[in-house]
Amino acid sequence: MLEVSPATPPPVGGPRKLPPRRIGRIGQEGGPTLICVGGLHGNEPPGFLALHRVFLRLQSDPRGLLGRLVGLTGNRKALVQTDRFLDEDLNRIWTDERLARVRQGVDASVAEEDELLELSDALDRELSRCPGARVLDLHSTSGDGPPFTTLDDTLANRVFAFALPVPHVLGLEEELAGTMIEYLNGRGITAIGFESGQHLDPVSVDRAEAAVWIAMEACGVLARGARPEVAEARRLLSRTGRTRPEVVEVRHRHSVDPGDGFVMLPGWKSFQPISAGEVLARAELGPIASPRNGMILMPLYQDQGDDGFFVIRPVNRAWLSISAWARRLRMDRYAHWLPGVRRHPEEVGVLLVDRKKARWLALQVFHLLGFRRRRSSGAQLEMVRREAP
Repeated sequence: MLEVSPATPPPVGGPRKLPPRRIGRIGQEGGPTLICVGGLHGNEPPGFLALHRVFLRLQSDPRGLLGRLVGLTGNRKALVQTDRFLDEDLNRIWTDERLARVRQGVDASVAEEDELLELSDALDRELSRCPGARVLDLHSTSGDGPPFTTLDDTLANRVFAFALPVPHVLGLEEELAGTMIEYLNGRGITAIGFESGQHLDPVSVDRAEAAVWIAMEACGVLARGARPEVAEARRLLSRTGRTRPEVVEVRHRHSVDPGDGFVMLPGWKSFQPISAGEVLARAELGPIASPRNGMILMPLYQDQGDDGFFVIRPVNRAWLSISAWARRLRMDRYAHWLPGVRRHPEEVGVLLVDRKKARWLALQVFHLLGFRRRRSSGAQLEMVRREAP
């Protein structure tokens, strides 16, 4: 049975009044499901606007639908005010502890706690209807640059993300705590992020829409080859990402603290090459230079946010093939035999690494085996397995 939940025409630039939590729901009961979230940051309207476009197109022509598309609004109050957030970054508070506290009683002084509760409940309802649903989190950036995906490096996330013909960024989840994607991945849900370009660039809306069309076909929500929009979407995204490395990893994050006086120098774009020692920004204490060679990612050109910039470097595709092979053979089971490495006494799937004894063990080896850095304390590093055994 075809189910349709009407979407309204997208407002130009963003909502003028508080939008509904659910943008739309359309498709076949019992089929594959793709859940898209737009506007998790209120100054990032492209994903929100793109989802309206897709739903309106599907409502007038549902051809090819085999499953269900669900669109959810992120930070509704911040979207109306076009601010990244009102009191607290909604994409930094997705933890079990915070959600448990919020469910005991929302703090009226923090606007995002109400948003967190409503959005998590909406996701839970949709995921309960289709436990195998995939999630696409649509974002945009304050600086210019090509579109790209962000993903926690699980094999399932790779398959999902690599369907999109854009660069793919690994390791961002090791630098950012409390993101929605990290929370969903921790529950075993396949979920990735998509960055469509600069917030107010009209092409960013086009790219976000393209990502949704491609993701629908990749997830089986659309019959393969049934919609010309998918081929058009691939052409659009391929043009913008053709000259970029296919896969990159984050090697450095510059954190911004209140009162730093951080100002990004003008003209930087994501994936632009940078050299060690090259000045990228300025602050009260002086110039801020890149600590290594690589490429810059998401330079900060907005008032809100504590990520000044990231430094990335290309990843050899052969390394990804080797890591997939190692994970399928479950070689992570033997990692605790390595010098300076032991299992966590209380948590399954967590390794404690003594960096004094295991200096020769590169972080990339643990990434190869399917682990991610959770935290470090002095000489001890905690690595947690990304995928369930």
